[in-house]
Amino acid sequence: MIWIILALSAFLRTYRITDFLGFWFDQGRDALVIWDLLHKGKMFLIGPTTGIEGIFLGPFYYYLIAPFYLLSRGNPAAPALFLGLLNVGAIYVIYLLGVKFFDKKTGLLAAFLYGFSSQFVNYNRWLANPTSLPIFAVGSLLLLLNIVHAAISWWTWPLLGLLLGLSLQLEAASAIFFLPATVLILFLFRRSVKWSHAWIISGLLAFGLTLLPQFVFNFRHQSILFNSFKTFLVSDRSFRPEVTNLYVQRLNFYRETFTKILAREPRAKDLFLVVSIMLLIISWRRLPQKTAATLLIWWATPVLALMFYHGNKGYVWEYYFTGVYPALVLLIAGSWSAISKHFIWGRWMVAGLLCLFIVENIKPYLSTYSRKIAAYISLTSIVKAVDWIYTDAANQPFNTDVYVPPVIPYAYDYVFKWRGEAVFNRLPEEKLIKKLYTIYEPDPGHQSLLDKWLARQAGIASVEQTLKIGPLTIQSRSRRDFK
Repeated sequence: MIWIILALSAFLRTYRITDFLGFWFDQGRDALVIWDLLHKGKMFLIGPTTGIEGIFLGPFYYYLIAPFYLLSRGNPAAPALFLGLLNVGAIYVIYLLGVKFFDKKTGLLAAFLYGFSSQFVNYNRWLANPTSLPIFAVGSLLLLLNIVHAAISWWTWPLLGLLLGLSLQLEAASAIFFLPATVLILFLFRRSVKWSHAWIISGLLAFGLTLLPQFVFNFRHQSILFNSFKTFLVSDRSFRPEVTNLYVQRLNFYRETFTKILAREPRAKDLFLVVSIMLLIISWRRLPQKTAATLLIWWATPVLALMFYHGNKGYVWEYYFTGVYPALVLLIAGSWSAISKHFIWGRWMVAGLLCLFIVENIKPYLSTYSRKIAAYISLTSIVKAVDWIYTDAANQPFNTDVYVPPVIPYAYDYVFKWRGEAVFNRLPEEKLIKKLYTIYEPDPGHQSLLDKWLARQAGIASVEQTLKIGPLTIQSRSRRDFK
């Protein structure tokens, strides 16, 4: 059964990967950095920026996906495919966690829920650093549970330190909470934890090694990371217990975030919320206590801490919980399994919940995957636009100009470079040329900015041909009074 679940999960995460791969500002920025690594040997000590000014992730994510850009000659679909399959691996580890620390039914239920949740499938198809976090998170959980249950080897502690450190490089906003959760869990179950000074030191050393690139970068750049982190925590007082309406907003956000992993419709989400809490309470004493408490602490730590978060204008995003979703799914699956095992009515209730889950999550797949082209800006639409420009220009030189809502068209810069060097053996001209091609995306939120850009283009060059590809508009233009 688990192999069927994994196979279907892989299909959902990789089907028409190029057609439905969102390729935007962050993806283009990351791809350009990796292009310079592969073609210019330009090494780096930091990775993607965070939402906090002056704080950068470590470089692990870039080095993790770089081989797949290399093997595919620059095609972003290759690293996206890798990340999708990496998350299938995470589903298998979730299954192993369920089987080892609950029972086989829990393992299968958890793998089923995580594998077929349309929300998790969407997360796993995202070409971004948080997408690679789940397998490191569940790996850390597996090691931590082994420590709590005194089932460890000499390499358990250093491997846990390594995975925690690499998790911080992949998505600090999620993984930063792994650290207090780990300390709290080890303290709570300290009587059953087997440890030695050598093991703990090896774990701390492995963790510290993962931070070495950022330490080197920090001291090379006037302590920019340390100063920014100090400003974030101390000067800006990003975490503070103030009585405001933020708490209500945050609770509503949690309700929406954690129910949509099971259902899409409001009534179905509310039903899952009420029933899941009820079943967890009823089944709590029938669950393995160390395991259930560990999973609850792992999930609850960021949930509670972010109730007091005011930094970065108070923004909290769904991907902040990327590393704790598996713990929540295991808790849900464990309670469902226990209820179905100990109560006759529980079997019918769990069967009904599973049917509702399937109905709620199959609709998004049917509506999305039946499209010929994505309604949003996908890699396919950008590649088709760029290839059309290269083909239309034939061997003549040309300039390009692109309008995107985030202002900086990194995605198009990368695709022009990738297709130009890998397929068409030339790049757009940097000096002004009579022939100009423009591409623009819709910008309903800032239509006036797009109108100004179009007016400027109209004053520069006349339109000769217009083409629509999905949401994109491509125009062939000729500059006026150009000699």
